[in-house]
Amino acid sequence: MLIRQAIPSDYPAILTLQAQNTPEQLTVEQRQQGFIVSQMNEKQLSSINNGLGILIAVEDEQLAGFVCLMPADAQPRPSVVDAMLHALSTQSFDGQPLSQQRLFLYGPVCLSAEWRGKGVLRQLFDAVKERTRNDFDVGALFVNEDNPHSLAAHVNGLGMTALTRFRCHDESYQLIVFATSER
Repeated sequence: MLIRQAIPSDYPAILTLQAQNTPEQLTVEQRQQGFIVSQMNEKQLSSINNGLGILIAVEDEQLAGFVCLMPADAQPRPSVVDAMLHALSTQSFDGQPLSQQRLFLYGPVCLSAEWRGKGVLRQLFDAVKERTRNDFDVGALFVNEDNPHSLAAHVNGLGMTALTRFRCHDESYQLIVFATSER
């Protein structure tokens, strides 16, 4: 499995994988394996990739998954990110207020169904930490509480910390953080 930064020719595959994994495209059973709520387009992918970047996992030239990384002050951003950052402003992690730590946004992340449970998320996560550890202290993300598989994969599987619950547009989310390096 090759983990690398996306290039513009990867964007169609990223958008296809995203579209295949939105709740509207999945059966109830498939949703239990996780879903993605983002609806990014090529312009947004380009903006993200020209910032902190999009990391992709590729096997035999097939996209196995991707994760987006953005600075906390990235604009424009969805209202759920604003709600997450508001919740985050009152939280501490590893004994320090998050408002005093160098923070970036992790996500969305999406894996192709055939690659789930095979260590791809761990490989992407390790690459994220490698990429961010010199410039950031903490990564932050949110997971919709209707997506327990993703919550378990990030908290139980990767060892991230669920800090608090927050709401946005009648949906409940978990604010999750992780250190970019061992402390």
